Amino acid sequence: MMKLKNILLSFSLLSVLLSYSQTYEVIKVDIKCTAHSLTSNLNSAANDFSPYVHNNILYFASDRSPDILIDGENNWSKSEAINLFQGDLKGDINADAKIKNIRLVSERFEAGSHTGPACFSVTGDTMFVSQVQINKKSGTFHPQLYYAVRLNKKFTKLTPLSFNNPDYSYGHPFYDSRAQRLYFASNNAGGKGGKDIYYSDLTDTGWSSPKGLTEVNSAEDEVFPFLVDNVFFYATNMDGKSGGLDIYWKLLNGIPNSSKPLEGANSDMDDFGIYIFPGMTKGYFSTNRLGNDDLMYIDVERSITIRNEMVGEFRFKTLKGLPADVTIQIIDEDDFVLYETTTDKDGKFIFKEIDTDKSYSIRAISEEDLDLTLQSLNGEGAVELAGDESNVFTYRKLGTDKSGTLSLIPDDMIDFNLNEGRLSGQLIYEDRPNEFPKDLKVVLIDENGKESFSTLTDDNGNFDFKKLSMAKNYILKVPESDNDLVLLIYDLKGNVVAQLKTNENGEFTFRKIAPDYSNNLELLEEDDGAFDYNTQTIWGYFEYENNSKLSRSGLIVSAYNADGSILEEELTDKDGVFRFKNLPVEKSLLFKLEENGDSFILDDFTLYIYDRDGQKIAGLKRGQDGFFTYRPLGYEVDNELSQIEEDNLEFILAGQSNKDRILVYFDSNQSQVKSNDINVLKNISQVLKDNNQARVEINAYADAKSSDDYNLILSKKRGDWIVNYLVKRGISIDRIIVNAYGESRLVDQQNDALNRRAEIHLY
Repeated sequence: MMKLKNILLSFSLLSVLLSYSQTYEVIKVDIKCTAHSLTSNLNSAANDFSPYVHNNILYFASDRSPDILIDGENNWSKSEAINLFQGDLKGDINADAKIKNIRLVSERFEAGSHTGPACFSVTGDTMFVSQVQINKKSGTFHPQLYYAVRLNKKFTKLTPLSFNNPDYSYGHPFYDSRAQRLYFASNNAGGKGGKDIYYSDLTDTGWSSPKGLTEVNSAEDEVFPFLVDNVFFYATNMDGKSGGLDIYWKLLNGIPNSSKPLEGANSDMDDFGIYIFPGMTKGYFSTNRLGNDDLMYIDVERSITIRNEMVGEFRFKTLKGLPADVTIQIIDEDDFVLYETTTDKDGKFIFKEIDTDKSYSIRAISEEDLDLTLQSLNGEGAVELAGDESNVFTYRKLGTDKSGTLSLIPDDMIDFNLNEGRLSGQLIYEDRPNEFPKDLKVVLIDENGKESFSTLTDDNGNFDFKKLSMAKNYILKVPESDNDLVLLIYDLKGNVVAQLKTNENGEFTFRKIAPDYSNNLELLEEDDGAFDYNTQTIWGYFEYENNSKLSRSGLIVSAYNADGSILEEELTDKDGVFRFKNLPVEKSLLFKLEENGDSFILDDFTLYIYDRDGQKIAGLKRGQDGFFTYRPLGYEVDNELSQIEEDNLEFILAGQSNKDRILVYFDSNQSQVKSNDINVLKNISQVLKDNNQARVEINAYADAKSSDDYNLILSKKRGDWIVNYLVKRGISIDRIIVNAYGESRLVDQQNDALNRRAEIHLY
């Protein structure tokens, strides 16, 4: 890098009027990039550096000769003098972008010495630039900071800033329009050593005295500052590991983090003078890795690890005032709106229970340009996001927001060829698990306020709208709504993909829009307590065999995952009924029943689980460690066989060819295992005898020929028959768990012989 460059002052005026949005908690931010050489003819045999882009014009500093580039102006030659140039960006911004009409920004800036680099205000009407002036008393050269105003498409002469001091250098400026703060590099008195990053605020009385940016400064040089989306970039030689200057970054006003080198940008030469577009997906920087200073293009990837809750506040980019009553939508990666709310009088909004699984975008429906900042729990800015021309800010998909107003049509309920969707929902009472809003009218209102579709809920609060155009927006409304009413939206598998309460008008909303993704963010991978977006609503009741009339109200029902971590806790009503609305979709869920004052024999309870249509789909008995084990998707043993099963599977199956699972089958309406499967049970009993600590779980099923009640009873009898067989062969009943699932998990719609089965698991 040229020695003179260290004493230059460049200015970038980028106003990021990013709104304040509070995110649950930002755990960490990682940024990396990939550098590409430009295929355009921008770089020259001279030094070209410090890019800045405004309004599709790329500005940069260069010591190339300008006299052949200016048409209609007086030619003048300043050999190896740095001047400010510009070129027009054509087409998409990437390494292959065309950069046309390269020319001087203004001949007025020539001062017999070095001028540039530069930056602009958010409107482009003000430019800040550094220019080297000679101290006539000492004969030394120090850059100073200047500004110019654009009038009639041309810039005025340069005007010095009030805090300039010819005894020190002031260079490499960057202006943050939102904060009205000018950052720059200087060797001003009181620094940490070498050149440091300073800033000065524009106040009602003028520019404030420069202050050092202590969180980035070191005893070495810190130069070329740049700020975008609350990430502060600069160049430094503080570690000396990569050779010369390297580009570093640090979050400002966000989660604590030390400065980090920009992965993918640095080399063993000088790397400096970066510009990144708002949204942080692409940009340019300077490097001399090939000899002279050149510009390179970079693809940028920002990954943000976050937790659960988001509260936000938008700001206009160019207008005064606050964007109140702006509709804010959460869009998933398939362009469907998941939730919707509006900003309050201060431009704030809130969403809760962020899902950790899929991508989403945040969209503000406004004719004015907006920007967005996400903050940490302490209310400080954690990350700022700039939206695209449609005010879409890419983030992550939301989970169930109990106070939201928007529902979702899932992917598997959409016919993409016909662009039609099915909305399958259920209305339930939040605090009355054993009651359902029967014959309640549900209507869809179009964008013109007209009632387009209507239906009535069935006995269990279910309703369906089919063949809905995905090109239209609807309000889902329940005219006779009730404060206790909750809307559940189901996918094709029966999982709950949205859970909402009505607003005061009994309205829910779903919409479809097409976002333009501009950021790449990801969520914490480990379990951080956030609800998964796909959930199960499970309700059921406990039946007490010793006394069916005994009150079962107030019993404590706890739900656990397969690892034994508690998920939720509910109390039974007077009939022993409970409901969980936010359980994760997992292969196994464990329920535990606890007495709440009365004395019960807990082993005499049977837990019955219902589906959304009110059918009993499982009858569960208390097993190991006092848990009732429910397998919502049926037991799938592929690649999950225990060590006992792996060592003994061939022996247990007695020569059967299907080694995917331990299965036995039944004849129609029979509870006894088919004769050719008796050897399987015989061999299982022998394995259990040889392994005294081993236990067995039996999940029994039926076909769908009879009623669901009959089939549930029949599957229970099948499970009990296997239990009795094992007990007669000397296996203690304490080592056996049996669950009945009736017809709820058919494996073959055409062959009922495969549905009449029991799945057996040793563990």
